Amino acid sequence: MSTNAQMVLDDNSMTLENLCKSILYTSEDIQSVAVINKNGRAIEEKTRGNSNLLIPDNKNEMYFMQCALQISMARDFDEEFGPVGYTITERENSKFVSIPFFSHIILAKMKKGINHTVLINKIKKVIRNFKGHNRETPVLEGDQV
Repeated sequence: MSTNAQMVLDDNSMTLENLCKSILYTSEDIQSVAVINKNGRAIEEKTRGNSNLLIPDNKNEMYFMQCALQISMARDFDEEFGPVGYTITERENSKFVSIPFFSHIILAKMKKGINHTVLINKIKKVIRNFKGHNRETPVLEGDQV
């Protein structure tokens, strides 16, 4: 990742805050959004109302690390299968979608009974618009969004 892209992602939390808000308000069915770095640390989080992404902070951190590791391991097979567009985890009460975003990950928690494909396409559109407005953030080779 270029230095400028890293600066936008690490130093400009207002920009990431706006990205998370835009994703969150794409649909009432999206409950929470986080931008996670490659080490599994949340650098921005937004939730709808009193909805939490998960529960206690220490479990949030563990889940974020799991998501980062899953995307990282999937990237090891980009040459054979192409880059990861997203991963989805469906649980008893929720769906979680992880979308690679440069060296970071956007994690969104959704209501379970919804069409996740429609929401993922809306989220990807918000991400493309974000990249378009932040010209100093170059689209890296292999970005699917």
